Amino acid sequence: MSPWPPSSPTTASAISRQDLAAELEILLALGAAHGTDALIAALHRAVAFRRFRAADVRSILAAGTGTPQPRPAGDALILDLPVAPMRSLDAYKIGPVGADDEVIS
Repeated sequence: MSPWPPSSPTTASAISRQDLAAELEILLALGAAHGTDALIAALHRAVAFRRFRAADVRSILAAGTGTPQPRPAGDALILDLPVAPMRSLDAYKIGPVGADDEVIS
């Protein structure tokens, strides 16, 4: 896969116009199928991850909204959790099994 943006005019001229036309045609079809907002969001994600082919954008759209969205770290999460009663570990000990396979505690 060639680097984008091209590092030199020679590299840029080597990109086939036919390939570009096919890629743009696929992107337009994806926009028609998924909507402009979804396509633009997928294009932003593709650029963020340096994926520049229409197939990459299609994969991003297929993944949907379930993909992680990288965010900078925020503040610590502080919660008031309920207090549970303290029990000794003996409360969790398994006792001998009775005749009817019932645990006797």
